[in-house]
Amino acid sequence: MNALRPRLRDRLCVAAFIVLWIAPTAYHGLWRAPLPGEPALLHDWHDVACLFPTRPKVWNIYFVEVQRAGRREWEQLDETLDFGMEPFGHRTRLHRFLVAWGVQRDAGRREVADYLVASDRGRHPELPPIVALRFVWTGFVPRPDDMAQGAWRRPPLAQIPRHERRVLSVHEYPERAP
Repeated sequence: MNALRPRLRDRLCVAAFIVLWIAPTAYHGLWRAPLPGEPALLHDWHDVACLFPTRPKVWNIYFVEVQRAGRREWEQLDETLDFGMEPFGHRTRLHRFLVAWGVQRDAGRREVADYLVASDRGRHPELPPIVALRFVWTGFVPRPDDMAQGAWRRPPLAQIPRHERRVLSVHEYPERAP
Protein backbone atom coordinates (compact mmCIF):
# COMPACT_ATOMS: atom_id res chain seq x y z
CA MET A 1 0.00 0.00 0.00
CA ASN A 2 1.30 3.44 -0.89
CA ALA A 3 1.65 5.92 1.95
CA LEU A 4 -0.30 9.13 1.45
CA ARG A 5 2.06 11.97 0.74
CA PRO A 6 0.97 15.48 1.69
CA ARG A 7 0.39 17.75 -1.23
CA LEU A 8 2.55 20.80 -1.71
CA ARG A 9 -0.36 23.06 -0.75
CA ASP A 10 -0.79 21.21 2.57
CA ARG A 11 2.90 21.56 3.35
CA LEU A 12 2.81 25.29 2.54
CA CYS A 13 -0.21 25.78 4.83
CA VAL A 14 1.56 24.07 7.72
CA ALA A 15 4.73 26.10 7.09
CA ALA A 16 2.72 29.34 6.95
CA PHE A 17 0.96 28.48 10.22
CA ILE A 18 4.28 27.84 11.92
CA VAL A 19 5.93 30.97 10.53
CA LEU A 20 2.96 33.33 10.92
CA TRP A 21 1.46 32.07 14.19
CA ILE A 22 3.50 29.57 16.23
CA ALA A 23 6.90 31.28 15.87
CA PRO A 24 5.68 34.82 16.77
CA THR A 25 3.64 33.46 19.68
CA ALA A 26 6.64 31.56 21.01
CA TYR A 27 8.85 34.65 20.56
CA HIS A 28 6.40 36.83 22.52
CA GLY A 29 6.05 34.22 25.23
CA LEU A 30 9.79 33.89 25.71
CA TRP A 31 11.03 37.48 25.23
CA ARG A 32 7.90 39.55 26.00
CA ALA A 33 8.70 41.89 23.12
CA PRO A 34 7.28 42.49 19.66
CA LEU A 35 9.09 41.17 16.65
CA PRO A 36 11.17 43.84 14.92
CA GLY A 37 8.87 45.84 12.63
CA GLU A 38 5.73 44.06 13.78
CA PRO A 39 2.56 46.20 13.81
CA ALA A 40 0.90 46.61 17.22
CA LEU A 41 -2.27 44.83 16.10
CA LEU A 42 -0.34 41.73 15.04
CA HIS A 43 1.62 41.87 18.27
CA ASP A 44 -1.64 41.73 20.25
CA TRP A 45 -2.90 38.84 18.11
CA HIS A 46 0.28 36.87 18.70
CA ASP A 47 0.87 37.79 22.31
CA VAL A 48 -0.64 35.15 24.59
CA ALA A 49 -0.30 37.59 27.49
CA CYS A 50 -2.34 40.23 25.64
CA LEU A 51 -5.37 38.91 27.48
CA PHE A 52 -4.01 40.75 30.51
CA PRO A 53 -1.58 43.38 29.14
CA THR A 54 -1.65 45.49 32.29
CA ARG A 55 -2.48 44.73 35.87
CA PRO A 56 -5.54 46.66 37.07
CA LYS A 57 -4.80 49.19 39.77
CA VAL A 58 -8.27 48.69 41.26
CA TRP A 59 -10.80 45.89 40.91
CA ASN A 60 -14.36 47.16 40.57
CA ILE A 61 -16.78 45.67 43.06
CA TYR A 62 -20.49 46.43 42.89
CA PHE A 63 -23.22 45.96 45.46
CA VAL A 64 -26.97 46.45 45.56
CA GLU A 65 -28.50 47.88 48.72
CA VAL A 66 -32.18 48.24 49.53
CA GLN A 67 -34.21 50.17 52.04
CA ARG A 68 -37.47 48.59 53.11
CA ALA A 69 -40.66 50.33 54.24
CA GLY A 70 -40.52 51.29 57.90
CA ARG A 71 -36.75 50.85 58.15
CA ARG A 72 -34.08 53.53 57.98
CA GLU A 73 -31.01 51.33 57.44
CA TRP A 74 -29.81 50.07 54.10
CA GLU A 75 -29.31 46.33 53.72
CA GLN A 76 -27.32 44.47 51.10
CA LEU A 77 -29.48 42.66 48.56
CA ASP A 78 -28.22 39.31 47.33
CA GLU A 79 -28.42 39.94 43.59
CA THR A 80 -26.99 36.50 42.82
CA LEU A 81 -30.53 35.13 43.20
CA ASP A 82 -31.42 36.94 39.97
CA PHE A 83 -27.97 37.04 38.38
CA GLY A 84 -26.61 33.72 39.63
CA MET A 85 -24.60 32.76 36.57
CA GLU A 86 -20.98 33.79 37.05
CA PRO A 87 -19.40 33.58 33.59
CA PHE A 88 -16.66 36.02 34.58
CA GLY A 89 -14.99 34.33 37.53
CA HIS A 90 -16.84 35.34 40.69
CA ARG A 91 -18.59 38.25 39.01
CA THR A 92 -22.16 38.05 37.80
CA ARG A 93 -23.73 39.41 34.62
CA LEU A 94 -24.94 42.35 36.71
CA HIS A 95 -21.33 43.22 37.48
CA ARG A 96 -20.53 43.21 33.74
CA PHE A 97 -23.52 45.45 33.01
CA LEU A 98 -22.47 47.96 35.68
CA VAL A 99 -18.88 48.01 34.41
CA ALA A 100 -20.00 48.56 30.82
CA TRP A 101 -22.54 51.24 31.70
CA GLY A 102 -20.24 53.29 33.88
CA VAL A 103 -21.81 56.56 34.99
CA GLN A 104 -23.61 57.35 31.73
CA ARG A 105 -26.27 54.63 31.77
CA ASP A 106 -28.65 55.60 34.55
CA ALA A 107 -31.59 54.38 32.42
CA GLY A 108 -30.08 50.88 32.33
CA ARG A 109 -29.56 50.89 36.08
CA ARG A 110 -33.17 52.05 36.57
CA GLU A 111 -34.45 49.14 34.49
CA VAL A 112 -32.37 46.63 36.47
CA ALA A 113 -33.49 48.26 39.74
CA ASP A 114 -37.15 47.90 38.70
CA TYR A 115 -36.53 44.25 37.90
CA LEU A 116 -34.78 43.57 41.23
CA VAL A 117 -37.56 45.27 43.21
CA ALA A 118 -40.27 43.30 41.39
CA SER A 119 -38.31 40.06 41.78
CA ASP A 120 -37.83 40.66 45.52
CA ARG A 121 -41.54 41.40 45.94
CA GLY A 122 -42.44 38.13 44.24
CA ARG A 123 -39.84 36.15 46.17
CA HIS A 124 -40.50 37.68 49.62
CA PRO A 125 -44.10 38.94 49.90
CA GLU A 126 -43.86 38.56 53.68
CA LEU A 127 -41.11 41.22 53.96
CA PRO A 128 -41.80 44.95 53.93
CA PRO A 129 -41.63 46.25 50.35
CA ILE A 130 -38.52 47.93 49.00
CA VAL A 131 -38.92 51.72 48.96
CA ALA A 132 -35.41 52.53 47.67
CA LEU A 133 -32.61 50.69 45.92
CA ARG A 134 -29.09 51.89 45.28
CA PHE A 135 -26.08 50.65 43.38
CA VAL A 136 -22.81 51.00 45.28
CA TRP A 137 -19.28 50.82 43.90
CA THR A 138 -16.06 50.22 45.74
CA GLY A 139 -12.59 49.39 44.60
CA PHE A 140 -10.35 46.62 45.82
CA VAL A 141 -6.64 47.28 45.46
CA PRO A 142 -4.77 44.00 45.02
CA ARG A 143 -1.47 43.84 46.84
CA PRO A 144 1.28 41.73 45.25
CA ASP A 145 2.62 40.74 48.67
CA ASP A 146 -0.81 39.48 49.82
CA MET A 147 -1.31 36.19 48.02
CA ALA A 148 -4.87 34.97 47.72
CA GLN A 149 -5.82 31.79 49.51
CA GLY A 150 -8.34 29.87 47.42
CA ALA A 151 -10.89 31.46 45.10
CA TRP A 152 -11.38 35.19 45.50
CA ARG A 153 -14.82 36.35 46.61
CA ARG A 154 -15.93 39.90 47.15
CA PRO A 155 -16.17 40.90 50.80
CA PRO A 156 -19.57 41.76 52.29
CA LEU A 157 -20.42 45.44 51.98
CA ALA A 158 -20.46 45.74 55.77
CA GLN A 159 -16.68 45.14 55.76
CA ILE A 160 -16.03 48.03 53.34
CA PRO A 161 -15.38 51.35 55.14
CA ARG A 162 -17.94 54.03 54.22
CA HIS A 163 -15.28 56.39 52.89
CA GLU A 164 -14.28 53.76 50.29
CA ARG A 165 -17.80 53.46 48.83
CA ARG A 166 -19.43 55.48 46.08
CA VAL A 167 -23.17 55.47 45.42
CA LEU A 168 -23.73 55.23 41.66
CA SER A 169 -27.47 55.81 41.69
CA VAL A 170 -30.47 55.72 44.00
CA HIS A 171 -33.88 54.60 42.78
CA GLU A 172 -36.94 55.36 44.92
CA TYR A 173 -40.22 53.45 44.96
CA PRO A 174 -42.52 55.55 47.14
CA GLU A 175 -45.65 53.98 45.61
CA ARG A 176 -44.60 50.68 47.16
CA ALA A 177 -44.63 52.06 50.68
CA PRO A 178 -47.66 51.05 52.81
